[in-house]
Amino acid sequence: MSTRNSNTGAEAVSDALVQIGVTHIFGMDTPEPLYMELDPSIRAITVHDERAGAVMADAFARASGRVGVCSSIRGPGATNLVSGLAEAYNTSTPVLALINDVAAPNLDRNPIQGIDHVRLLEQVTKWGRRVETPERTADYVAHAARVATTGRPGPVLLAFPDSALLGGPAHTADIAEAAVYPRVRMAADPSLIDAAAEEIAAAARVIVIAGGGVHLSQAYDALQAFAEHLQIPVATTPLGKGAFAESHALAAGVVGAYTIGKGARGELANQAVREADLVILIGTKTDSIATNEWTIPARNQRVIHIDIDPIELGRNYKGLEIAGDAKLVLEQLVRAAAPRTAPSDWTKALQKKVVDWYADFERLDLSKSEIDPRQIYRTLNALLGEDDIVTTDASYSSAWGMDLLRYKKAGRKFLVPRGFAGLGWGVPAAIGAKFAKPDSAVYCVTGDGGFGYVAMELETAARYNVPICVIVLNNSILGFQKHYETHRFGKTVETSFTSVNYADFARTLNCDGIRVTTPVELDEAMNKARSLRKPLLIDVVVPPDAKPPIGTFASAPADARH
Repeated sequence: MSTRNSNTGAEAVSDALVQIGVTHIFGMDTPEPLYMELDPSIRAITVHDERAGAVMADAFARASGRVGVCSSIRGPGATNLVSGLAEAYNTSTPVLALINDVAAPNLDRNPIQGIDHVRLLEQVTKWGRRVETPERTADYVAHAARVATTGRPGPVLLAFPDSALLGGPAHTADIAEAAVYPRVRMAADPSLIDAAAEEIAAAARVIVIAGGGVHLSQAYDALQAFAEHLQIPVATTPLGKGAFAESHALAAGVVGAYTIGKGARGELANQAVREADLVILIGTKTDSIATNEWTIPARNQRVIHIDIDPIELGRNYKGLEIAGDAKLVLEQLVRAAAPRTAPSDWTKALQKKVVDWYADFERLDLSKSEIDPRQIYRTLNALLGEDDIVTTDASYSSAWGMDLLRYKKAGRKFLVPRGFAGLGWGVPAAIGAKFAKPDSAVYCVTGDGGFGYVAMELETAARYNVPICVIVLNNSILGFQKHYETHRFGKTVETSFTSVNYADFARTLNCDGIRVTTPVELDEAMNKARSLRKPLLIDVVVPPDAKPPIGTFASAPADARH
C-alpha cells in the first residue's frame, strides 16, 4: 500500500472516507477537527440525537449497499449510540461510528465525559479501536471499512482523541476499493453441495426460508434461479422480506412469530414449513422471532443451513451445515441439483391458498367509520414503485407491514428494526434511506409510541429538504404493551397517552401534516404522498383495540388460564 502525507490526521481521515466512498455522515459535528477538514463531497447531516444518527447510517447502509457512517461526541454522545448500533449489529449492517475521545494525557484522571468507548460499545460492534497517532488514522479507517464489510458484516468503531486528528503530518492510505458489501465472497465445500443435492432429490416437500443474509449477499437472481430450477416455494424471515419477489408464483410469505394465526398471510408460509420434509435455511441466524421461539421449523425437522458465518450453523438447528456466501452457494446448488419440471401437488396447493388470500385482502371492507390499519398497507401496495422503500418501527407497524406489503421486485426495500427491536427507529431510518436513494419514494409507518422517541427528527428532514412520508398510527396508547399486559395479566397499568394531533405538530416543524379519521380520508391523503416537495406526516386515528395476528396473542388469554 503506497502512502502520501497530509497536513493533519483529520485530513487523512477525510481523504480515506472519500476513498472508501462515503458521501454522508449522520450525527453531531464531532469529532470537531474532522468536521473542520471534511471534504466537500461528504455531506454532514446534523441530528437531534446521536441514536437517530446511528439509525440513519444503518438504513443508509441497508438501502445503498455501502457502509453508513455516524458520529458523536465522547461520553453521553457515545452512550446515545448504543441502541442504534445494537440494531445494526444484530442485523449485520456495516456502520462506521466515529467518536471524539479524551486526550491521552487525561486518561484515568476523571476527565469530563471520560469513558472507555471501545469497551462501552464492544457488545454492539464487530470491532473497535482507539487511534492514538495521526500517522495511523487513515490506515485504521481503511481497516475498519474492511472489517465492516468482510464475512458477516457489522458495525465498527473508531475513537479519535484530538491529538490524533490535529497532529501531523499523517499518512493517507491509497485504498483500492469502496466500502461496499459483500467485500469478499466464499464458495462452499463441493462435497457438502453434493450432499445437499442428494437430500433435496430425496425430499418431496422442500421449502426455502431466506433471511437477511440473502440481502447482504445480493443473491436475488441466484435465489430465484434456484427456486425455479427445483420448483419449490420460498418463504422469508422478517429481515429477509423482499429477498424473493412476493408477486412470484413460488413466493410463500414471511414466517415467524409476527405473521402467525388466523387471517395472517404469513400463516400460510408457517404452515408450509410445518409440513415440509426438508427446510433450506439461507442467510438466517434463526432468531426467536423468525422461528416463533424455534418452533417454525420444529427442532426435529430435516434442515440444510447455509450461512456466511459458521458460528450460526448448528446454533439452533442440527442438519447439513454449509458455510459460504449465499449467492455462490445457490449457484453451486443449481449446478449440482437435478431440476424439477413442475411444482409438486403440495406446492400447487400452497400457491392456490396464496392467490385466494390476496383475493380476500383486496375485498377488505372499508365501509366502516373507523380505519382498519391494514388499509394503509393495501394502499401502499398500489402506490409503491419497484424501487420505493418502506421503513417501520418495531412492534405493530412492522408486523402488519411484513405480513401485508407485497413487493413485486426482489430487493432490500422493507427496512425494519427486527434485529434488536427498539422503538423510535422508523423515522430516522426513512431519512437515511432517502439520502441513500433520493429517486425512490420513502414511506415510514410508525406508531404514536415509537414516533414519540424521535419526533424532532422531522425537523431534521425539513431542514435538509428530505421529502419522506411519515404515517403515524395514532391510537393514543402503547399498543403492544397494553394488549400484551391485558392478554397475560388480565389488566394494564399505565399505557395511555393524552390525545395529540400529530399533523399540527408536524406543521410546527416545517413539515406538511394531514389528520385522517375515516377510510376515505386515508386513501386521499396517501395518494398525495407520491410526489412530495417536503416531508409529510399523515396522522391516522385508528381504534385502540386493533392489533396484528402475532404469536404473542396465539396462547390462551389470562382469563382462560385461571
